[in-house]
Amino acid sequence: MVRKLLAFLSVYYAHMTVYRGEILFWLLSGLAPFFFMAIWVAAAREGLTDRDPLSFARYFFFVFAARQLQVVWVTWTLSEEIKNGALAFKLLKPLDPLWHYLAQHLAERGVRLPMILVLVGVFWLLYPGALVWTGPGALFLGLLASLLGFLLNFFVAYVLGLLALWLEESTDLYNAWYVLFMLFSGYLAPLDLYPEAVRAFLFWTPFPYLAYLPAALWAGEPVAGAGRAFGVLAGWTLLAWLLARGLWRAGLRRFSAMGA
Repeated sequence: MVRKLLAFLSVYYAHMTVYRGEILFWLLSGLAPFFFMAIWVAAAREGLTDRDPLSFARYFFFVFAARQLQVVWVTWTLSEEIKNGALAFKLLKPLDPLWHYLAQHLAERGVRLPMILVLVGVFWLLYPGALVWTGPGALFLGLLASLLGFLLNFFVAYVLGLLALWLEESTDLYNAWYVLFMLFSGYLAPLDLYPEAVRAFLFWTPFPYLAYLPAALWAGEPVAGAGRAFGVLAGWTLLAWLLARGLWRAGLRRFSAMGA
């Protein structure tokens, strides 16, 4: 299995390098956190918040970094392959199609990473005091949170893609998921600016772990109940995976070579 996955990654990495120009545009389309950063930095300079401008700059840069590691498109790919029957060709192969989609996403991260590092250099030149070393522990925990966040986002997107077996159009559901993500993940503003009761509720949902948790860890900000946070994140990831496997088994009964 490991050898097959490594072969998949090498093949899909070569495939993704062909689209490196398009991936660059995908990356640039994800610069929204920097616009929010500019708004909150201006608010901090006007004294409208207790945070200082550099802390906002640092936080939103790491929101951008976490988001770049979690981008998924499997909902659109899977939905299209179900509707046009192309999924049937993957079913002829001995490996679950899920591994094809997962390998595509992981290989694309390898192409995207050098571009992200270039943006790190540009950001450091613009905000030389914002990027500070917070220690290997924060780096590791932030990467772990981002990896689990990617898997959660991937399995949710996979579930929504599988719904194309029952629905005429399932991609709109991912758009709804994305709206909830933007509102409740810390993407628009750090969650410590939200009312305490709202924060307490949100930390039981999957959304804060897709942006706020890795960004806060990398930025060196205190994260209350980090152990519980990773537990909740792992729980949602496991739930999304189980739902994906259940829908896959049920969906195979509905699928035909001509589509759903």
